[in-house]
Amino acid sequence: MGFKEMRIVRLADLSIDGKGNYGIPAPAVEYSNNLFTYLRISDISDDGTLLKDNLKSVDSENAGKYLLKPNDIVFARTGNSTGRSYFYDKSDGELVYAGFLIKFSLDPHKINPKFMRYYTISDKYKNWVASFSTGSTRKNMNAKTYGDMTIELPPRHQQDFMVNILSALDKKFEVDAKINHNLDDVRDVVESKSEIAA
Repeated sequence: MGFKEMRIVRLADLSIDGKGNYGIPAPAVEYSNNLFTYLRISDISDDGTLLKDNLKSVDSENAGKYLLKPNDIVFARTGNSTGRSYFYDKSDGELVYAGFLIKFSLDPHKINPKFMRYYTISDKYKNWVASFSTGSTRKNMNAKTYGDMTIELPPRHQQDFMVNILSALDKKFEVDAKINHNLDDVRDVVESKSEIAA
């Protein structure tokens, strides 16, 4: 990939409205099928996937205004999780994003949105986040800071190529994880029956 083919662009310039938006300032409540699922910093893993073990809901009349839409990406803005990101593609159901997250709605005419998902788990991105650290703590990062983040963006056909490869690997890892989980379940059943038989 030639250097001249790369463009240096700001995240804000790749978004639909040119800025980041803060999530809803509402408390989490016990999970309910009758309420929206609440996406909090603690629900996002370091590799940008949704942790489903301890999901909560949000009970607010304004919650619908904070629903994520496909091609949205959110960033954690405070604490040791600062920089953690989550890319929304509808596969995790409807999610309302919390106040400690900042959302950018990516413009699919300016970037392959999923390219940003992979960029935000790259070493280059992690080094950028680390540059805001002081000792063992990270500074809070606001919407302007994220919006001013510069990205080396390859031509669209190269973005698409990389996303296709990485998405295929993601699917393989997901299948492998499910197989391993099922094997663990089978192993537990076999061990339980062995203990009973003994």
